[in-house]
Amino acid sequence: MTKIIVFSDLHGQISNKLTQWFFNHPGDILAFAGDIQKNHFDYGEGFLYWLNELPYTHKIITFGNHDGNWQDITALAKQYNGITVLNHDAITIDGIKIFGSPYSLPFREWWFMKTEQELEKLYQQIPDDTNILITHGAAFGILDEAIDGRATGSTSLLKRITELKKLKYHISAHIHEAAGKLKVGRVTHINASILDERYRVVNDPVVINYRQPKP
Repeated sequence: MTKIIVFSDLHGQISNKLTQWFFNHPGDILAFAGDIQKNHFDYGEGFLYWLNELPYTHKIITFGNHDGNWQDITALAKQYNGITVLNHDAITIDGIKIFGSPYSLPFREWWFMKTEQELEKLYQQIPDDTNILITHGAAFGILDEAIDGRATGSTSLLKRITELKKLKYHISAHIHEAAGKLKVGRVTHINASILDERYRVVNDPVVINYRQPKP
């Protein structure tokens, strides 16, 4: 069994309480689903240093719509052997294929935002044998309800998820107020935002005990 911890939408809010939570829940893989930065002047140095100190063998980062300094963060992450940036890319750890993508639908003037037509082409690039999918944006109708009641997720992402026959978990974020867990068919969906719509830290990271299927 591989112990995986997932969280998202930190927005620079590193605290002693959150740090202690991670040290109380050590594991194999720590995965972050986007929105590192506190503001435009945040280049990720503090986040990466903090992430490197946490008690996990592998750390995976996917960016989000607030991560305008993603190129600087990517360059800095190379200084740390245990941190991997997945910018619409995949990695296999302990036999688990993980794909991370930072994209979401347009909302104001931020980063990694694409139209549904553009997203359809991007999501077709997700490998068919993906076991865990990490996307900053949500799939349509699944943990994507904004505070005004609108479903904000991508229909293209939802369609692609139904095609991924080996997918067990889909990790998303972006819509803070929709944080939670929902199983749809064979796939467990997790909106891993630790903040609410007012940017208050209200949720713990989520623990996944991943069991490899028997041969």
